[in-house]
Amino acid sequence: MKNRGLMNTLAGISHASPAWLAVATAAFVAGCGGGEGGNPQTPNEARLQVARSGDLVAYFKAKIAQRVALGYPGTAITVPTVGGLSSAGSVVTHTGAPLAGAVVEEDALIKSEGNMLYGVHRAYATDTGREPPRLAAMARAADGSLSSVGSATLDAKYIPQGFYVAGGGTRAAVLSQQDPYADRQPVVAAADASITVLPEYSRTLSLDLFAIHKDMAPAQLKQMRIDGLLVGSRLIGNMLYLVTTWSPDLTRFTVPAGATASAVDAALKDLNTAALIPTLRVDGGQPQPLVNEADCLVQTGNASLSLQLTSITAIDLTSSSLARTSRCFAGGSEAVHLGARSVYVASSRQYRYGGDVANAVFPADSRTDIHKFSFRGAQVDYDASGSVDGHLGWDLRRLPSRLNEYQNDLRVLTFTGKTGQSGMPPVTIQAQQASPALLTVLRDSGRDSYLGPQAKLPIRLRTARGDQQIDNLFFAGARAYATPFTNTEPVWVLDLANPANPTVAGELAAGGYADHLVPLPNGLLLGVGKDSALGGVADGIQLAVFDVRNAAQGKRLAAQTAGGRGSITTLDSTRPVLNLQAVEGKVRIAFPARLYQAPTGVGTPPPVRGYQGALRLEVNTTTGALAQRSMVVSTAILNGDTPGLYSRFDIANERSLQVDNVAYQLSGGQVFARAGD
Repeated sequence: MKNRGLMNTLAGISHASPAWLAVATAAFVAGCGGGEGGNPQTPNEARLQVARSGDLVAYFKAKIAQRVALGYPGTAITVPTVGGLSSAGSVVTHTGAPLAGAVVEEDALIKSEGNMLYGVHRAYATDTGREPPRLAAMARAADGSLSSVGSATLDAKYIPQGFYVAGGGTRAAVLSQQDPYADRQPVVAAADASITVLPEYSRTLSLDLFAIHKDMAPAQLKQMRIDGLLVGSRLIGNMLYLVTTWSPDLTRFTVPAGATASAVDAALKDLNTAALIPTLRVDGGQPQPLVNEADCLVQTGNASLSLQLTSITAIDLTSSSLARTSRCFAGGSEAVHLGARSVYVASSRQYRYGGDVANAVFPADSRTDIHKFSFRGAQVDYDASGSVDGHLGWDLRRLPSRLNEYQNDLRVLTFTGKTGQSGMPPVTIQAQQASPALLTVLRDSGRDSYLGPQAKLPIRLRTARGDQQIDNLFFAGARAYATPFTNTEPVWVLDLANPANPTVAGELAAGGYADHLVPLPNGLLLGVGKDSALGGVADGIQLAVFDVRNAAQGKRLAAQTAGGRGSITTLDSTRPVLNLQAVEGKVRIAFPARLYQAPTGVGTPPPVRGYQGALRLEVNTTTGALAQRSMVVSTAILNGDTPGLYSRFDIANERSLQVDNVAYQLSGGQVFARAGD
């Protein structure tokens, strides 16, 4: 690990933040809040310390003692606190040309390599049973049509999350998460015998490595099983980086709420490092530690009570033994952002029990710590830490998207209100006051392990309806676009070109088109949304292209509607997925959609209500013209009921890919193709 110094200074910034821990009882415990304000310079409390022998055990014992002193079971079943899969570092075209930010390799369920196409199909139910997940290889003909080469069946107890192609097209690494209901028994929660939970600590991540080649069925080479949940991944060259989080099973060390200090010591006298560290198995062999204690870090100033480890592992996919190195961080983690060659972990100083996330009340002095790790070949190095005012908000789905790296600066959106809006409108908007937001720009100083603040931009969205809270923030290189909960309100345009002076540059009348915003070349912006009454059912998928070259005077250039009432896309999911392709002054976009036809009038409804497949768009980046291309249909939606619509054809499992002038749709255990317009 790099040694950047043991101490640094931090002036005029407030430290503390909430952490997430889901257990059966809903409650909130405030940690050590407060900040230095205008006090003299203080040590960087966010900085991580290298763990010495016994430090991990001491850290967990201290957290357990704090829990019982506050009246909570010391070793109750917990769930890792990271809120959802990490956000992508940037949007990448099929050709690899970036539309915004640095080029990064993302995991996917469908990829093209030369004249081969590979797809990972998730399991689905059939009339006679259940099809297991599999990795399929297909050959692409000159006209784009596909022919099956072969497939490899994956473990049915695991749910594929994505895969990478490495080794010059000779290796495929499939990442899967154990099915939460596969061979796992519910456990009675300590706080309430009437509640049973499926403990997350018993889940594992699977890495399956296959040999692939032109006109060859995938052949499995290695399998690695790792304790914990997958948070994010990144492939750089042939090096795969995994971010996982793990809550060790401590239920055998019974420490009841209110236990005395001597009782805690007695109950934990046999607790050792091996019981805390996640393990891995290679090809079904004996478990071995994922990480050594000397490669872990602890944050002594962290007041989170989460019993959690976050690990970052580098794996050489071309190594015959899957050679690896790992680092770990002990402490609660809220969100992870993966940059082009780094990962940022947002950790916690304060603590919240899981219960009702949407209505949680945060302390007035909440702060969030950010820890930066860098990918350097086979090494994962700890670089720096810093703090920002506020917390990442109430919506677990949004936590990863609150962070974004651009040109070595990290932009972080936090909320400074004790309460705020969350969930779906209009209920929470009426019941809760909007929370002010704060955008902070952090930069690695290159010394003293310090992520120092470059600027702070308070954001309060004022509209005709009163103050509005930011629902989502879309980063696009030197810009960002803040959307409120009410989709009739404008989008706020943030100018982040000068890291030392970010500003609110203007407003964009994009109401109804701003559920998802995609930056395009030449200062254009694609908006995808729903134009409906507040809280109502969407009347089709609303599509628009905006000219935002002048941030203060953005304007809509084109608009269209796809489908009728009830139509949905994968952009509505926790982790939006879409595919972009730059072609001679145009950008082609494809993403899975379920489009219902608009009602035709009174009478017998038509036998087909709509279609599901790849919705395809084309934007002329010179004129801003928007055109819909023919849909790649994977299944028709029949009037009444379409068998398998919510199992085999679950839209969340579908992916789109464009290669040359052919669009492919992975859906229902198959890959469908359509050439041309």
